[in-house]
Amino acid sequence: MTAFDATRHVRGRTTPPTYEVVLVTYRSRPHVETLVDMWGPEVPVAIVDNGRGVDGLEQWAADRPQVRYRDGGGVGFARAANLGAFSSQAEYVVFVNPDSRPQVADLRALVEGLDADPVSASHAATVTGVDGEPEIGVAGWEPDVWRTAAYAAGLHKRWPRVGVYGKPARGERLSVDWTTGACMAVRTAQFRRLGGFDESFFVYSEDMSFGRRARSAGLRQILRADVVVPHGAGGSGAPSAEMMRLKGASFTNYVRRYHPGVPAAVMSGTLAAGYLARSARERLRDGEMAPLFRAQATGLLTGRAFVGGDEVAHRRMTETAVAETPGRHAGHDARGPILLVTKEFGEPATSGGMLRTLALAKWLAGRANVVVVAPTGVTGVRLLDDGEVVLEPLRAAPARSRLADALTLTRYRSIGAPRTCGAALVDGVTDTLATLGPFRAAVVDHTCLFGVTSLLPADLPVVLSTHNVESDLMRQRAEAESGPMKVAAQIETRLLRRLEQTVGAAHPTVVCTEHDGRVALEDGAPQVAVARNGVTPPAVSRREQALAENPHGTELLFTGALDWRPNVNGILWLVESEEWAAFAQAHPGVVLTVAGRNPSESFRARLEAAPGVRVEADVPSMTPLLERARLGVAPLLEGGGSRIKLLEYVAHGLPSVSTVVGASGLDGLPDGVMVQTPEDRAAFCAAIDEELRTGPETLAPDRVDAMLAVYGWGTALAPVAEVLPG
Repeated sequence: MTAFDATRHVRGRTTPPTYEVVLVTYRSRPHVETLVDMWGPEVPVAIVDNGRGVDGLEQWAADRPQVRYRDGGGVGFARAANLGAFSSQAEYVVFVNPDSRPQVADLRALVEGLDADPVSASHAATVTGVDGEPEIGVAGWEPDVWRTAAYAAGLHKRWPRVGVYGKPARGERLSVDWTTGACMAVRTAQFRRLGGFDESFFVYSEDMSFGRRARSAGLRQILRADVVVPHGAGGSGAPSAEMMRLKGASFTNYVRRYHPGVPAAVMSGTLAAGYLARSARERLRDGEMAPLFRAQATGLLTGRAFVGGDEVAHRRMTETAVAETPGRHAGHDARGPILLVTKEFGEPATSGGMLRTLALAKWLAGRANVVVVAPTGVTGVRLLDDGEVVLEPLRAAPARSRLADALTLTRYRSIGAPRTCGAALVDGVTDTLATLGPFRAAVVDHTCLFGVTSLLPADLPVVLSTHNVESDLMRQRAEAESGPMKVAAQIETRLLRRLEQTVGAAHPTVVCTEHDGRVALEDGAPQVAVARNGVTPPAVSRREQALAENPHGTELLFTGALDWRPNVNGILWLVESEEWAAFAQAHPGVVLTVAGRNPSESFRARLEAAPGVRVEADVPSMTPLLERARLGVAPLLEGGGSRIKLLEYVAHGLPSVSTVVGASGLDGLPDGVMVQTPEDRAAFCAAIDEELRTGPETLAPDRVDAMLAVYGWGTALAPVAEVLPG
């Protein structure tokens, strides 16, 4: 079976877009038969049967080559819809409710409109009820206290855009925060990358959560009032009272997850009051909606709902490590998620430390769902069935306050942590323990955050993760500083050392090198796992083409955080020297690109004043630079550092020159992938000259593979399992 071709060519395509319809069905065979017959044999359809074959759809589908059948397992709409979409081979998927009636022209309009709209994650039809009026709930905006109050008071009837749910005027295209899967087109690959519908919800609010993911990726969603689709009643879900309670419970669980505390309680309570008032009014009129409104209010007030006697709303939230009732004890639960507390987190990672933390989070996600708390907010990390890892922003951190940050000094017992993490991290940990637990274990990442362990429940297993012996790095910083900075660095060295010897002696610890492991054991750590730094190889290498097309000619490359003192000192040590000036004069066609995040203005000016040096600040991806460079360099003089930059060089087939200090700890590299020199500028420049003249432009594949066998993240982080509970 091949996916259906839409007839219009858009955006200069040489072939029209292909799509497949996904029907999630529950005992609704008559509706499915009507739709498939109406569309004809050219429209491919994926049926995901949550009725577990009770109405014989599997046998019916087997006789129709354009239809494929999947058993949904009775796991709710979100999981079933994802099952159909993630297994589709078409460019686009159109989700359709079985009791709606879109024509083929409607399906085409949605797909073609989305194909011509690269900044949208979905185009959805306006679904109408039996009276021909647009239904409430097919799209809308992110709920907040004011929108929910307006909707509860019925103000949306007069002003359609003030509530939670959108109701467009006929013919318009309305940009909204979310659209439902009643009749909605998405790009299959993009939908997959965004994690699909949120499987934390059995049904309802999974589309609202998908909208958050889309917005975090810079995408919008469009409700198309020019595509109008009739919607029938019943036949594709559980009984109405159950569904109304599910709708209320899902909304409450959604706001508890994304708007915890008082705002969530106000939103749920306000809506519940509105529906109870509607129920009372309906009872006075002997209206049939009274019990349905009451059921929805019950779901809003409890966050719990049932299908066939089984509680599914709260249980699903527990299974997937999202929001539960605030205030629940957040101790140890061997089935719960893992809490990861770290000082910086995100994708793409912009430093070696962030790369390691990101890799650790993804590795942990292979064992359980992960909730990451960082100063910038809370992120969920989970593994899809096919092994793909999804990062989902759960909550942004509030605005920083210098006073509030300063008051955390006694909590962290560190000078650097209040400045870099402050109250945002402390509040994030406290709130996450109350709303997203209980957890099976906690991992506290970076020595300067070890003081956060005092916030954790006494029965929660804790693993400490150190990228380096931080007190040793700070001691080296103190030796290089002068004046007040030197005094501050000396004080921080003592504080970090005390954390290593006290908190570090109370919990199992993960370190990067054998040397760090010996230090941790000497400090009294009960158990130590040595998990090397690692690297993720590029999926496809464009190195040969990029080298040939490099606009800068012969390019040397240094990558790293440009606000980290060892990187700053190391690169200035090289480029402000007489030896480098002589090298640049002898090699006028060679340029050194220094790439990384957050260079200060003074540092950038000093780099640009040096001969043959250019700066690439805050680039979105290092990959193009790594592909086109002729040689990587690492002129480091101090510190442990992550040294992931050197592994990235090798992974991209890029030869490199490093000082011995810069490459220390990388004891498993194959011969010939890196030249090491003493911390001597003349020797370093001579090694660069020799590599440019006689060294390979690209490392041999077998050398790269040999490095990855040791330093691929899966192998590198495997020892973490030795200290991780469960």
